[in-house]
Order: sequence, then C-alpha cells, then structure tokens
Amino acid sequence: MSIPSFNKCMLATAFSAALGAAQPAFADSPQFPTVDGHRAPNVVLIFADDLGYADTGFQKSSKDVDTPNLDKLAKDGAILTTGYVTAPVSGPSRAGMLSGRYQERFGYHDNTAPYVLKEGIVQGLPLDIPTIGNRFQDIGYTTAMIGKYHDGDPKEYWPHNRGFDEFFGFNNGAANYFVGPQNLKNAEEKPNSSMYRNEKLVPPFDDYLTDKFGNEAVDFIDRHKDEPFFLYVPFNAIHGPLQALEKDLARFDHIKDKKRRLSLAMNYNMDKNIGNILNKLDEYKLMEDTIIIFLSDNGGKPKGNASYNHPLRGQKNTLWEGGIRIPFTVTWKGKIPAGQKIDDPIISLDILPTALKAAGADISDWDLDGVDIMPRLTGKVDKLDNRFMYWDRVIKAAIRDDDWKLVMPVVTPRKTEVQLFKISDDISESTNVADKYPEQVERLMKEFKAWQAKNEPAKWGWNKKKFPHKTEGFRAKKA
Repeated sequence: MSIPSFNKCMLATAFSAALGAAQPAFADSPQFPTVDGHRAPNVVLIFADDLGYADTGFQKSSKDVDTPNLDKLAKDGAILTTGYVTAPVSGPSRAGMLSGRYQERFGYHDNTAPYVLKEGIVQGLPLDIPTIGNRFQDIGYTTAMIGKYHDGDPKEYWPHNRGFDEFFGFNNGAANYFVGPQNLKNAEEKPNSSMYRNEKLVPPFDDYLTDKFGNEAVDFIDRHKDEPFFLYVPFNAIHGPLQALEKDLARFDHIKDKKRRLSLAMNYNMDKNIGNILNKLDEYKLMEDTIIIFLSDNGGKPKGNASYNHPLRGQKNTLWEGGIRIPFTVTWKGKIPAGQKIDDPIISLDILPTALKAAGADISDWDLDGVDIMPRLTGKVDKLDNRFMYWDRVIKAAIRDDDWKLVMPVVTPRKTEVQLFKISDDISESTNVADKYPEQVERLMKEFKAWQAKNEPAKWGWNKKKFPHKTEGFRAKKA
C-alpha cells in the first residue's frame, strides 16, 4: 500500500493555522499553505541524466558546452561546487534523493535488475517510505513528476501512486527520444519505455521527447500558477540512446567527434527547455516565489554518451569523484544571494529537508539522512557542520568527511586496494596517501563499517557470474 496523503484542503487549512498565518478574507478563496503569512514557495527540481561534471557552462571546464539558461540560473543563485549524489547510477541515486535517506538503509544498492537476493522481493523504493512528493502533498501542495522515474515495475511503485498528483513520462532507465509517433506500438514490447499519463498510455505525439517534457512542465505551471506546487522534472537527457534534432546538431557542426556532437546537441535542447520553464515562471512573476534546484543523477559516461567529467577522475558506475560528484545549483531570487560558490560538501539527500522546511513543514521527527542547507545558502551560517558521506556499491565503497575520502573494496579488502585522498586538495584523486596517513584509513574504515552495519544488505542487482563472492540469487519475476 502506498503512503496516503491527507485531504489537501483540510491539511492546508490546518497547516496555515498552525503557523498562525492570516488567511485571505474571501469566503470562497482556496486555503493554500503559507509561511510567515506569505504564500509558501514553489519548488522546481530539475534532474539531468548522465550529465558530466564539465557539461554545463557555469562549471567553465569545457568550451564546447552551450547552456545559457543553466548558466544564468547558476549566476542568479549558488553553485554547489562539491555536490554529490548517493550513487553513481540512476535508480539508487533517485531513491536516495526522493526519500531523503541513504538508499542502502533499505537495500537499494543498485538499479533494479534481473537478480534478487531471495524469492518474493519486489524491487523498488519500499512503499512504506514517503517520497518527497508525499511530503509535499501532505502539507497541501500540488505535485507533478514529468520525465524519467526509474523505479519498481508494479504500478503501485509508479509516481502517480507515490505522492505525485500528475505523472507524465516513463518508468525505465532509458527511452527513445522519438518514441512519440510509435508510442502505442512500442508499449507492446517495451511498456516501461513508453510514455504514460498516470496509468494511461499516451496517444502518439510528434515532439522530440525532451521538448515534450519541457512543454508538459510549462503546461503544469500554466495550470497551477495560483497555488504552491512541487514540480519534479527528471529529463532523460543526456542518457543514451544518443538522438538529437537536426537543428540542434547544426549548432555543433564544428565538433568533429560524432558522439560528442550528439551529446552537446541533446544538452543544448535540455537547456532550452529549462529556459522555457524559467521563462514561464518569470511570466507569472513567480521567480521570487520559487526555489529552483538543478543537478545530475550521477556522473557522465565518456565512452557511452561522450560526456565530460574534467577535472574529476572516473565516470558513471565508479565511486571516484567522476561517478558521484555532479553539477549542482540552487536558486531562489531575493532569498539566496546571487553569484555564490559554496565549497562545503553537500549531497542530494539534503534536497528534501531543505525544500520541505522552506515550505513550512516541521521535519524534526522525520527519519532523514540529509540536512537543511538553507541557512548556508542564505548566509545565516558561514559553514555547514562537518559530517560523513557514504557510498556502498556491494563490492566497492567510499566514505568522505571534510578533507578526506577513502575508496575501498567491501569484500576481502587488501591494503594495496584501499586508496585515501585528501580530496579538498586533490579533486582529481591523483595521489593515494593511504600509506602516509594510516590513522585516517583506520578512522574512516571504522566509521564506514559502523554505518554499513545499520543498513540492509543489497536486495538485487548482482549474480554469481558478476560477483562470485556472493550466492547467485533468484531471477526476479516481472509483475
């Protein structure tokens, strides 16, 4: 059973009353959530897919990138230069962000996959864990999810049953960018890569998929501009298959590498659609009433989609910085000072508590692993409290605190395989200093093991052929 959301009108009224907020004196006026007597802020969460650390203009790492709207968004807010996600692949990264908890807490170590730990396991974010959508619904917000979801196959795991009033998109790791004209036919063989509106298969459409998601997001804002909303837009760009519009490719004719040209064109199109979302907010004078968060689900995959992670080591699927450190910005005009670069380590788990607390929710008794970073964003504090960050990939793991990062095998670790970096000075992870600082290795490994002991083992994603130290597991049955 999915987490129920209470009647919005009743909750909104109770919520406003609890805050002591005055309500408009119109008999038929809807009662929306307020904070300090003002309309609670909208929240727009934009998620890119497989976008490299150097794949935005504001990172100033690649001259080829053309992302004027993301660059303006970053200029108007804060760039989180040391921003992380909880996993170097899509499914668990999303599960962590949407729940505000390390996904290892509930055994979600990897993408949903053919193999499970034991019979009877249903793969996906557990239904008894509220999502960020549930949390926003429960304080009276209208919510929508438009784009790629990538969670459990059964319909009860889909976003319209997990806290989102409106869902348009697909529930899989990838989809054809030109699926629209063949959406009905595609559903016969690849239902999870076909487009749905809630539970209904979408009729054929002609739009390039990134454009379609952008148009749907703009339409949602048009329809809900007069009420506080939470809009989650996880684009599938620039994940493969590498497919772009000819007019977008033409902008990058000077790029000789075919894959890189496709990647840049797809990225440019996503940026254009992000610009359309921002323009719509501006049209309704909502920019000062909207928190806008942008990040990628994991690092880029240079050999797969020709993304760039410079100057980071590694890529998607790895626990080097290139797999888990991503472009990350937060903008709230009039509240978050513009032009900031914040170097404190921040993780996607922080999005839920930050956004919900800004919306007026009491998060004090929620079981969360992230923290509210708004005081740091607004300048009320100069630095966040130091904390550990953890990653567990079944056979590889990593832990970071303020200065140090330890990368290690989880199973039968050998001294030669443990790598320690003073990451605040060595962003490229070029110098292993494990032999020089054995006390740091011991300290970090002890902390990681203590954290890991509180988590559930991986429930799916591996098999005997890939990981011979584990039992084979069972092939999962499709629901």
